[in-house]
Amino acid sequence: MKVLILYTRLTGYWMSCMRYSRDHFSNEFLVIRSKPSKDAPFKIDTENGIEIINREHYNSKEIIKKADYFSPSLIYVAGWTNKTYLEIAKKHKNKKTPVVVGMDNHWKGTLRQYLAGIMSPWFIKPYFSDIWIPGRSQYKFAQKLGFKAEKIHKGLYCADTQLFQGKIKPNKNPEILFVGRLVGHKGVTELIQLINHLIETNELYLKFHFVGNGPLAKDIPNHNYIKHTPFLLPKDLPEVLNNTGFLILPSTYEAWGVVVHEALLSGTPVISTYQCGAAIDMLKHTKNGFLFDSNKFQQLELIFEQVEQLTDQDYKKMSEYALNSADQINRQKWSQTLEKIGKH
Repeated sequence: MKVLILYTRLTGYWMSCMRYSRDHFSNEFLVIRSKPSKDAPFKIDTENGIEIINREHYNSKEIIKKADYFSPSLIYVAGWTNKTYLEIAKKHKNKKTPVVVGMDNHWKGTLRQYLAGIMSPWFIKPYFSDIWIPGRSQYKFAQKLGFKAEKIHKGLYCADTQLFQGKIKPNKNPEILFVGRLVGHKGVTELIQLINHLIETNELYLKFHFVGNGPLAKDIPNHNYIKHTPFLLPKDLPEVLNNTGFLILPSTYEAWGVVVHEALLSGTPVISTYQCGAAIDMLKHTKNGFLFDSNKFQQLELIFEQVEQLTDQDYKKMSEYALNSADQINRQKWSQTLEKIGKH
């Protein structure tokens, strides 16, 4: 199968899924993407069976010509905002080629989302045969856009299951790890406020490691129990996850959060919110982590108390459950979904 990927900025975990699809299903890929940021910590380049081109190097006519010459048997489009991508999608859909759109927006029932559903028959559905979403947080929105159940596919985002391979952790580690941009919607402000409160009341018994940078980095408290690593190469993240106690992702909104999957693959339990897509789908409260409402941040202090009180035996059970639950999504299932869409 020849698969055309019309993408924004290509990620390492998406590349890993394409490699698996190439190696196990003999698929060939052409990826048209936005060129990487100058600050990108790693490069993703063309390799055998996966050709990658930057759309900024060509005008719209040239991109359309490249897509036509490739003669895809399946097209994936990231979203529905790029006019050139939409032109390619509609042209090939009219030729009966399956065209699947990727969408990760949670259904929130906003006026804008209701309008998208109303306008979908004219501005979305004519371009796509199927829709691919990460999980259940997006399912209702996909329905509102007019896609029938058999045309809605889950499992869009899959961590690099080859890179993240952990094992059961026999002993509790008192460190809690945050990985990501240090920005407001990640819940960093509230997390730092809680940590400051614990410092002021002499109740900081857990260690915290912040990995990432952003405008809130300056607010990280200076304390013996707190570490900040501004930059980490993706290849080094598995080791960090393997040597921490819990991952925390306290986002007020997170479309998915692949780092949750990466942590579970590492045997690391996760603390996250009901506003995080991956947490809703992959976490079981007190089994492989803890869930709380980002609108009730005081719940997190209670979770920290539960973490402090965990025995090594209890923690080992959580780590084991984390590893087992990580297989809900994997590269094989991702590739099988691609095959299913291609056969429609």
